[in-house]
Amino acid sequence: MGWTHSSFDESLARAVDAQRRSVLGTGAAVRLVGALLFLLVTTTLWLSGGEDWSPYPLLLAPYVGVATILFVVRNRPEASWLGIVQSPVDVALVYGLQHLALPISPFPAGVAGFSLGLFALVVTLSGLALRPTVVYGTAALSSVAQAALMREAGVGWGAVVIAVVTLMMVAAVKHYGTGRLRVLAGALTRVEVDSALEARRFQEVEEARRTIARMLDEEHAKNDELRALQRDKELLTQFLVHDLRSPLSALTMTLAWMEQELPQGHLLESARTGLAVTARLDRMLTDLMDVTRLEQGRLEPRKVPLDMGRLLEEVRGSLENVARARKLTLDVVSPRALALHGDQELLFRVVENLATNALRYAPTGGRVLLEGGADARGPWLAVRNDGPPIPEDLRARLFDKYVQGDQERDNRRGYGLGLYFSRLAVESHGGSLSVEDVPDWPTSFLVRLPA
Repeated sequence: MGWTHSSFDESLARAVDAQRRSVLGTGAAVRLVGALLFLLVTTTLWLSGGEDWSPYPLLLAPYVGVATILFVVRNRPEASWLGIVQSPVDVALVYGLQHLALPISPFPAGVAGFSLGLFALVVTLSGLALRPTVVYGTAALSSVAQAALMREAGVGWGAVVIAVVTLMMVAAVKHYGTGRLRVLAGALTRVEVDSALEARRFQEVEEARRTIARMLDEEHAKNDELRALQRDKELLTQFLVHDLRSPLSALTMTLAWMEQELPQGHLLESARTGLAVTARLDRMLTDLMDVTRLEQGRLEPRKVPLDMGRLLEEVRGSLENVARARKLTLDVVSPRALALHGDQELLFRVVENLATNALRYAPTGGRVLLEGGADARGPWLAVRNDGPPIPEDLRARLFDKYVQGDQERDNRRGYGLGLYFSRLAVESHGGSLSVEDVPDWPTSFLVRLPA
């Protein structure tokens, strides 16, 4: 969850450093407590008449101050190198104490022997730095100091060699012990780091889960709002269609009465044209209502055998007056007795929508062709006109809902619910609606139906 190998190593290094500071803190506490005890004991012995203990309080007192400083800063980053410096200071302190005590002690050889125990303690304490170089460096310094003290006390070289070997053995044992401790500390640290990383991963996963849950809740709320808006829109559409159909029905009945009563002539033709227009308006209102039903799959085509040529002739008859008014040629080309299997009302409205668009964009005096046919893929219907071609960038979304919003850019009008309804109606038959390129016809719509 965003954690890399380098970040793990960095975390492990920080954790190991924290463990080292913790061990150094323990060493600082041991030095401070030990220095206070030695200061208390030696001061008591000195005040009790032991003159050979007089040098000890003078050197131990400042050392207590140093040990106190190291203890205070034990959790700070500088405690790491202070802990390393502390070992030579310890060696110097022991050597200084014993060097001052030798001349005034009645048993100089005993003082030198006592020094060996102190140097062994210093080597042991140096192991808390968890660094082998510090341990062996402290042992080497202690060996030199111990040899100098023993020779100063008149001890033979054999005993000096044994003392040096003893200190180096203490260093080796301490190195082994601190090595095991270092491995253990590393293992524990790795476990802690793994646990911290796992906790971090769990926290990140939990935060991601909460974020996703919040986003889902927001999207669900938006979807609920959209569904409510959709319901309101459908209800408004139903009200509008209902309100429009009432005066449209009255107008249709009036025109039908005029058709029955008027004699042959221009008035009768006008009445019939009006009836064709009102019939088209009624079908447009029905398209508006059926779009939602087609989108939701609630409008199943009522498929029956149809005559393709007759279907195209009926569409031409409904639009003949419009074509005549615009001085357009509206032709039908279809093989005789070419059968279709589909919903007559839906397919009529599809072809009429396509033909209406073709009449709208054909130039004055131009041509519109309603054509039918069949090939190896099945029957097809085409509506062609010699108007301006449809731009390539518009074809991919020509049959989408409300695509006429881009009319300012492509200078075409009317591609809206009519073409969208036509696509849905054709697809409900298992067919397809597309724009095709045909010689001599700049614009051509093709309806393919299943065989």
